Amino acid sequence: MMIVIDGKRVSDEVSHTLRPRIAELKQANITPGLGVIIVGNKIESRTYVNMKKKRCESLGINFFLKELPEDVTQSELESHISDYNIDNKIHGILVQLPLPDHINKDTLFEKISIRKDVDAFHPYNAGLLSKNNHPPFIPCTPKGCLTLLDFYDINVSGKNITIVGASNLVGLPLSLLLLHRGATVTICHILTKNVKEMTKNADIVFVCCGSPHLLKKDWVKKDVIVIDIGINKINCPDSNKGYKLVGDVDFDNVKDIASYITPVPGGVGPMTIASLVTQVVESAEYVSMHQS
Repeated sequence: MMIVIDGKRVSDEVSHTLRPRIAELKQANITPGLGVIIVGNKIESRTYVNMKKKRCESLGINFFLKELPEDVTQSELESHISDYNIDNKIHGILVQLPLPDHINKDTLFEKISIRKDVDAFHPYNAGLLSKNNHPPFIPCTPKGCLTLLDFYDINVSGKNITIVGASNLVGLPLSLLLLHRGATVTICHILTKNVKEMTKNADIVFVCCGSPHLLKKDWVKKDVIVIDIGINKINCPDSNKGYKLVGDVDFDNVKDIASYITPVPGGVGPMTIASLVTQVVESAEYVSMHQS
């Protein structure tokens, strides 16, 4: 029987476990705080930021936002990060992506304090992850994927897993996390020949390439587990908004052959935010434990 993995339900469970931890921090006069920087006026970026703000506020986490123009300079952006680094009210720093082309992201992420790098973009945290050496934070979307697997008692050890998409933000760190759990991992990217052959042999398929409805029924084997990380806006005249959100998996086409599958929306998306707020709370707890 096919099971639809309910990311909203699992996200709510995560929030439930965070509430007493936040209350305990507040008793110690520490209120977890997230500092966010957004550049420009992209609707998608503002939507994501508003979702994060809403979740923080519902949990009693302080939310600080800097809104900067599209033509902001590298030095100005780095200056705002420096301000967040030294602000004791802020325990996590998030720079909303994408950024304008003139901004050097790698240099920017290196400016974020390692102990406030709740998106795990700093090369130090990435290096610890690659060595399986207990990084303080891991990228939020891969972390959310693992939380979903754990909630549904899906063990990846010994499984053949194919990831379609090799980005530094999702595909690559996800492959490392799965490898550390004993999975055999194949990563497909834009130069991979015959991606279908790779997915057809997989026990679990993660898709995170930004291509609407890419994965079809004939790309996978029976009882496959499918985790759809993609989110795409496509035209939909029947919708009040004129568009709808879909994943990288053709859900209606694939669901009848899968044993587990995530929907879009309502699958991995809520878990990314759940992972973010969890790591903000963890950062605040670290501060609490190391107060003099």
